[in-house]
Amino acid sequence: MTATGGTDPTARPFSLARGLAALVVVALACPGALLAGALLGCASQGFDSECAMEGILRSPFILAGAGLAAGLLTRGWRGLGLVLVGVLIGMVAILIVSYLAGNLVLIGPVEGTIATMWFAVPVTFGYGIGRIIGRLVGRATA
Repeated sequence: MTATGGTDPTARPFSLARGLAALVVVALACPGALLAGALLGCASQGFDSECAMEGILRSPFILAGAGLAAGLLTRGWRGLGLVLVGVLIGMVAILIVSYLAGNLVLIGPVEGTIATMWFAVPVTFGYGIGRIIGRLVGRATA
C-alpha cells in the first residue's frame, strides 16, 4: 500500500512457484547439509566423533546459503513461513534418509526440537540476508 491508499505498481507480486522453489531449496538443504558436512569432514580421516563434530560445524554455512537463495526467491512473512516449513520437511527427510540408509537416528522430542532450531537459525539468518540483498537490488533498479 502506498501513502495514498493504492498499491505500489512497482511491487513484485508473490509468486507461488517462487515460494515453492524456496521451500524445496531449504527442504533439500537440511539433509544435504548434514550429509555434505559429514562427507567433507570425514573423507580423509574416516568417520569418528571428531569428524561428526566438524560436519556439524560446517552445516550452518550450507544452511545459511540455502536461506540466502530462498530469500532471493521469495519475500515477506509468507516466504519466511514457507522457509520454516521447508526446514521441518528437511528434518523429516533426514529421518527418512537415515532409515533408508539402515542407520536410523533415534531422537526424542527434546533432541528433535534442538536439532530443528540448530537448522532453522542459519536458514533464517540467510533468508534475512537474502531479503536485504533483494531490497538493495530492488532500490538500485527502481
